[in-house]
Order: sequence, then structure tokens, then C-alpha cells
Amino acid sequence: MNIHHKTVALLCLFPLCLALTTLAQPASDKPNLVLILADDLGWGDVSYNQTAEDKAARDDLARTPNIDRISGEGLRFERFYVQPICTPTRSALMTGRYPWRYGLASGVILNHLKFGLPLDETLLPEVLKKSGYANFAVGKWHLGHITEEYLPTARGFDYHYGLYTAVDHFTHEWQGSLDWHRNGEPVREEGYVTNLLGDDAVRIIGEHDFSKAPLFLYHPMFAVHAWNQATEEDMAPYAHVKDKTRRGLLGLAAAMDRQVGRIVDALKERGQMENTLLMFISDNGGNTGQAAYNGALRGAKGQYYDGGVRVPAFAYWPGRIEPGRTTDALAYAADVFPTFAKLAGAPLPEKPLDGYDLSPVLFGKAESTGRDQILFILEDSERQRRGAMIDWPWKLYREARTPRAPMRSELYNLAEDPAETTDVAKEHPEIVEKLNTKMDEDLKTAPPDFWKPGDGQAPPDWKAPAVVGPQKG
Repeated sequence: MNIHHKTVALLCLFPLCLALTTLAQPASDKPNLVLILADDLGWGDVSYNQTAEDKAARDDLARTPNIDRISGEGLRFERFYVQPICTPTRSALMTGRYPWRYGLASGVILNHLKFGLPLDETLLPEVLKKSGYANFAVGKWHLGHITEEYLPTARGFDYHYGLYTAVDHFTHEWQGSLDWHRNGEPVREEGYVTNLLGDDAVRIIGEHDFSKAPLFLYHPMFAVHAWNQATEEDMAPYAHVKDKTRRGLLGLAAAMDRQVGRIVDALKERGQMENTLLMFISDNGGNTGQAAYNGALRGAKGQYYDGGVRVPAFAYWPGRIEPGRTTDALAYAADVFPTFAKLAGAPLPEKPLDGYDLSPVLFGKAESTGRDQILFILEDSERQRRGAMIDWPWKLYREARTPRAPMRSELYNLAEDPAETTDVAKEHPEIVEKLNTKMDEDLKTAPPDFWKPGDGQAPPDWKAPAVVGPQKG
């Protein structure tokens, strides 16, 4: 081939090279942001939290090779806290604020309930949109569905696929209603929930034009929540486990772990992993009633002991986060909002945030973000009075089952007693008084909670709709 022909050939290839280069280039210096939220994942149901004692005593431990590998190449949080049930945690993630500030610290939004995350709260995707992000939600919403105003696509997301409350993992129905949607429209299709959601997340990454907009992908999984339904394929490695409920949870964990690996692989295939912060968190501790394992932590989902509120969490960003690190920095669900907003160059909402920017811990070697307190709940209602907070290293839980009952306080030193085996309230009355005073003062600013006595059960005259969501006509 002479020089002229070589030149022509190179010029012909140039547009293809340019197209491929453009495809891999970010729209700006703003990173992609991926938030994966596991559902009901117990502390001991990721392999990297399993101790030598666990392995010697149990033959039914979960195996999470993808989560182990990816978290091992990133930063693992030892003290990441959330709320003990899912709607409150999701609201803290989306608002950067304590859920007790707007009445969502108690209970979850079930199919028959007619409230949601208040519309005057600014959500994370709304501020990211102002900074040019394309926002995708794939999975479980659980922040309101009674009218279209509460749906994900009305609250900053350009796209949503998945469920609003809870479903059978195979039929996509619950309580007689279909709860499976794409952009507000019901979808009837076959498939296992975790696989369908993972497929869609991978599809979005594969099709997104990163040259036009950075990506925010929020993937609130439904695994390992309810009802211990797994595929035979995912349960096969655990055939020796006699407890069928536990075997189902292990299969759910396997499906969850596989999808985490697929999402990372999809980002790598698009050349975007080095421009992406990925965070993985569980929405609350494991549900021991559904055979979850919380390791040595006391308590479970629905409780304010660490088994209910301290969860597996990690951050991964090759080239930006030093691999192989573990941090004891105190972190909380609301911290995701300011962390993502700062990286995106997005404006913060007018209402003050309770979250702390995690950047000093993620990208430097800071041992703390400055957070030493987490105020989980303040409640003074006809149902009960209670409060729970951490003021490191102290953790106080107070409770009165009725408005007239005396308040009972429990105090734990988490640094010395991480399993919360010894209540030291009597030994440290000054700490108990200090934290109760703090909660009493903050309680004055807390509105009544939306969740009322009896909300856990649908009224006798309630008729399940054919489809969960806004009822038309």
C-alpha cells in the first residue's frame, strides 16, 4: 500500500476511532454516581464480615465473592448506620435529613397507606438534575405511591423500573396486587425480580451516552428481603443446608452478589469505572425472623440495637479510593446526599442537611468526617414514646410503651461493648441525663409521625387494587 492509500485508510478509520473515544469520555469532570442498596442484608451475610469463629461453628454461611472482591479493592465501613426499617432509611438517603424531621421515622409505606415522603422535601436526584445528571432508579421505591406526585419520576428521576412496596419474587404481586412498573405504567412480564432489575441496570449502563450527561444510577434491590424465594440454581450450592428458610436467603444473597458484580463489569466495559463512585449499603440489619445472620451484633431488623442499624457498606472508585482500606469513621445514611452533591457540584437544598460529606474519609486518610452523633428516632405519640441516638462512644435507647408509662433508658459503650451486652445506664446517670436532654430538645421540633396505631394492618373494608400505585378513575 502506497502512502496515499495508507492516508486514506487512516482517514476512513478516524471517525470510528473518534466515536469510540467519545463513547468512553465523560461529559465533564463530574463523576458517575452509583448507589446500590441491599434490602435486609445482615452483617454476617456478606463473607468479609464472617469471623473464624463463624466459619468453625456454621455450615450455612453466605458466600459473596463479588462483594468481597469489590469491597476489598475499595473502602469498607465498619460503622455505617442506617434506620432499622426500609422506608426511613430510604428517606434519609434521598433527603440527607433525619426521617424524624418530617414524620417518617416509624413504620413503612404499605400498599394501603396514603402518605409518602413529604413533597416539600428536596431529593438527591433533584439537585443532581440541576447539575446535569441523568437519573435512573431501578428497584424498590417505598417512599410513596398514592398519587403520581410521590412516584420516582416526579421526584427527580428520569426513569424508574421496579416496585413501589413489596412483591413475590416470581409473580411480582403482593396482597393480590401487581406491583411492577416502568415509568409509572404497570408491566406484566415473567422473570425473577433480582435478575430483571440487574438486567435493567446493566442495560442502562450499556446504552447511556456518557458524553452527554453523567449518570446517577440508584439501584435499591429487593434482595435479600422476603420471602426467602430464590431460584433453584442459586440455592444449589447450599443443598446441604437443611433449614429451607435459610437456604432461600442464601440463594437470595447469591443472586444479589451476582448483580453487584455485573454492574461493576458493565461500568468497566464502558470504560467508566475510573470515573464512577459506587457505594453499596444495606437498608437495615438482617431480619432474623427470615433466617438472616447478624454475626455478633445484638438485635435485628426493626430494632435499634446494632443488629438492626449497623450494616455492611463499602465505597469503590479505582484510582480515587485507595484499595484495601477499612474505616471506623462513624457514618450514616444521610451522609450519601452531601457526598454525592459535592462531587457533582450540585446545589444543596435550603433545608439544612443532617448528612456529613464523606470525602475526607473516602479520598484522604481522615479517621472521621466530624460526625460523632446519630439521632435515629424521636417519637412521642399515642402509640408509644421512644428515642435512640449515638453520641460516640455512647448509645442510648429510651422507651415507654404508653404515654403514661415511665421512660426506661438503656445505655451502651459501643467502643468497649460492640455487642451491647451490658447496660451501663445506672453507672453513668450523667450521660443518660445528657442524651435524654438532647432528645427532649430536638423532640420539640419533630412533627407527629405519619405512622399510626394499626397501620400495620389494612382496614377490614380495604380492597386491594389490581395494580399498586395511583388509582385512576
